[in-house]
Parts: sequence; structure tokens; C-alpha cells
Amino acid sequence: MPLPFTGESYFDYPDGENLGKKLWITVKNTAAVSAGISIVDVLLYSHPKGYAATLGRIASISAPIIGLSSIFVVITNQAANYRKKDDKLNWVIGGVATGIACGAWRRSGMVGFCSSVLFGTYAFIQKDALMMNIPLFDVNLKLDNGGLRTVKQDWTLTADRPGNWTTGK
Repeated sequence: MPLPFTGESYFDYPDGENLGKKLWITVKNTAAVSAGISIVDVLLYSHPKGYAATLGRIASISAPIIGLSSIFVVITNQAANYRKKDDKLNWVIGGVATGIACGAWRRSGMVGFCSSVLFGTYAFIQKDALMMNIPLFDVNLKLDNGGLRTVKQDWTLTADRPGNWTTGK
């Protein structure tokens, strides 16, 4: 499944191979998502005054998100290279390492422990679902007659009715 902002997928290559390409795919998509999150924070929550404070707030939210996702990719691929296996344990190692880094960023051992357990467990579940070809989050929604984000939008007042529907006359 290709990621939304690129034509290629993180899963085109097995774990432990082509780290640079995987890292680039991850950073591009994470940067777009974290920019959206940080802009929402700036507009709706923190309201910094001035350009420097606004850019600083955006960076202080986006940088840790991008950094934690990069840590997961690097550690997972290095574990796969070291262990010479492509299995769930590599993802658990990456999730735990990401949780430890999250705890170090927050300067809290409790945050590090809890996020390690959370990220490691989620990584195990995600890799298991990928290995069994079960999508956890199905992002390819198919809309028959169009929706808000499709090209099949028909906003005319006299639109054709689908099937054998009538206007009620």
C-alpha cells in the first residue's frame, strides 16, 4: 500500500534493506503530519506572538515526532541487520527504543517505561497484522457515488438519481 505523499511504500523493501529509502519515505510523511498537528496547536491552543515564537513552537512539536519515527525506522532496520531475520521482534525492539527516547525527551522514567510498553506492544501487533496480511487501518475507502474528497462530486440541483430512484412525483 503506497503512502499518501509518495508513490512508493515503506514495505516495498524487507526490514534491514535500503535504510535510506525507508527513512526518507518515513520522514516525508511524518513531516507532513507533524506540521499539521503543530499548526493546529499554534492556531487553536498556544497562540505564540511573533514569527520566531510561532516557528519555534512548530519546531518544538514537529521535531520530536519526526525524531521518534526516525529512531523507530533506524533501530528496527539495524535489529534486522544484526539478527539476520525479518520478524516481529525487530519491530518490538524498535518500539521499545522509541519509547526510551520518548522518555528521555520528556525527562521522565515513567513516561519512558509506559511509552516503551505501549510502542513495543503496538509494533508487535502491527507487524503481526502485516505478516498475516490483515490491515489494521484500511485507508483505501471506496465511495460509490463520490464523497467530499473524490472527483465524482456533483453539486448540481438536477443531478441524475442513481439506479431506479425517482424524484417522488
